[in-house]
Amino acid sequence: MEQAATVNVSGVANSRWSSPVVRSAALEIVCVTAVALLPLAKLGHNGVRLAFVTLVWVTASLGWNLIGGFAGQVSFGFAVFYGLGAYTTAIVYSQGGLNRFVAILAGALVAMAASFLIGLPTFRLKGPYFAIATIGVSETTRVVMTNLEITGGASGYRMVERGAFNQLVHFYVALTIAAMAVAVTIWIRHSKLGLALLAIREDQEAASDLGVNPFRCKLLAHAVGAALTGAAGGAFVGYAAFIYPQGVFGFDISVAILLMPIIGGVGTVWGPVVGAVVYGLVNEELFASFPQLHLLLYGSLLIIIILFEPGGVLGMVDRVVRLFRRRSSIASHS
Repeated sequence: MEQAATVNVSGVANSRWSSPVVRSAALEIVCVTAVALLPLAKLGHNGVRLAFVTLVWVTASLGWNLIGGFAGQVSFGFAVFYGLGAYTTAIVYSQGGLNRFVAILAGALVAMAASFLIGLPTFRLKGPYFAIATIGVSETTRVVMTNLEITGGASGYRMVERGAFNQLVHFYVALTIAAMAVAVTIWIRHSKLGLALLAIREDQEAASDLGVNPFRCKLLAHAVGAALTGAAGGAFVGYAAFIYPQGVFGFDISVAILLMPIIGGVGTVWGPVVGAVVYGLVNEELFASFPQLHLLLYGSLLIIIILFEPGGVLGMVDRVVRLFRRRSSIASHS
């Protein structure tokens, strides 16, 4: 009897440790620890800057993936939340005299509030009509911000830094926010909300018939995604110290935020992370070499991925692993 109880407890423990949530959390801890040690590898000023920008993209990419990947609602307007987060953080930090994290939190909350104002009317649209509406909202916001006095208008806004600039502080702030974004994504993916979003992506009408409220679920996912993207913008402005409407509200920002999850593997937890790393590392070289053509190159890359590998980098890796296992299985039986 005692032996059976021991086996049962052991089995429960093993099942808990093998659950997707635990595996994802363990992988996140390993990744965050490895990234946190990067500055010790003597990357240099430019290497740390590149790592910082990549972490900002990771957060924004994960934010978009909640609504675009899990729920299948393709939005071209996430530059709105990125820009609002950046401007709010800069203004609150410079004029309010608040802590950096509090300022970033304020930026995230403003972006979340804006997500409801945008989502309430646009989520009544479907398919391409929703995508077109998000483009219109993004461009309208950019024009409005260009003419506001509090934001400095087209001249931009310079954030007042208190104390000496410390690159590592900004790096670890971005790492903290990115780690939180991964944790939130893991939790949502394996929650009831995550299952509801996946059901909406597959068939919204069928999900509604089964008791899911598509409108409410999409609004909630949109709000969380907007908050993460706003936090990413807040982290960015702390490092850049200067922003202007075309720089943070530009259509190219929305395209970049959308492109990264597709590169890595849309609708997954780690795909947006992989896509952001690829984008962060490659974008600098492309922009430096082809400043007028980099969007065309990324557009071509997007078309190629959709046509030949819709699962992105993770999908390609999964295909290679399955092929290797199949060959190993054939070899073992021969």
